[in-house]
Amino acid sequence: MEEVVRYSYRLRPGRAAQAALLAEWHRCRFLWNEAVHQQKSGNKPTFGTLSKLLTAARTGSAWLREGSQVAQQQTLRTYAQALAQ
Repeated sequence: MEEVVRYSYRLRPGRAAQAALLAEWHRCRFLWNEAVHQQKSGNKPTFGTLSKLLTAARTGSAWLREGSQVAQQQTLRTYAQALAQ
């Protein structure tokens, strides 16, 4: 019989880490809302078209460039998958 060992961890970020996480979540929420706006405008936002919009937005916005491109792409990928269902 195998013994199963489980551990429980709790993340307690410091002030700087908490501020960085909140800033990143604000950027991702902004992109999600922009994708919703694209859909409500009558466009059919696929991940490919949203990625092109993200590239253009990051080029023009230092605020978006400060954040993680991976997190931003994943936000748009999740939105596109939600539309496909």
